[in-house]
Amino acid sequence: MRAFIALLLLFAPSLYARDRAVLIYPRERAMFRRVFYTPHQWLLRRRLAKTYDVEVHSQVATDDELFAIDVDGAKLLVISGHGDPFSISLNGRNARSLDADDADRLAEFFSRLDPFATIVLQSCDTGRGFAHLVKNAAGPTRRVIAANGEIPWNGMRITSIDPFDVTIRCRDSAGDWDCTLRLR
Repeated sequence: MRAFIALLLLFAPSLYARDRAVLIYPRERAMFRRVFYTPHQWLLRRRLAKTYDVEVHSQVATDDELFAIDVDGAKLLVISGHGDPFSISLNGRNARSLDADDADRLAEFFSRLDPFATIVLQSCDTGRGFAHLVKNAAGPTRRVIAANGEIPWNGMRITSIDPFDVTIRCRDSAGDWDCTLRLR
């Protein structure tokens, strides 16, 4: 009986292990009209923390900083930044941080994730091209979710925790619309 209790205590932490979620937010210097450091993002993190062990990396400004982040075994990776169809910018809207030149580094970075991880690109327009590069780098078993348009500051909604899924609402002159791109 003592041996059974000792084994139970030894393996108890692994019985309650939770999946990891890594959230990466870009450098944002604005005092007003913030895009990434908002109550909406805080609520998303709080909801994720009910199920995941959430690690938040704030004010990430370069690709080197991003690639240095420990994502080993993470089941969810959210990369936030300003986007366009060909890149993500972590240090302002006009400075590309990740683009096609980073394909090999992205593949190496994503290889450290759980084989069935979900990668969310929380940035405008990356679903129009860059998300396909990310999907290729991530491999066939990982999912990529991105936006096909311009996301307002509160445009991402978690629709399912397990399996993880979000819906992204974009806004343009015609109004709000579902612009979610899901690559499996």
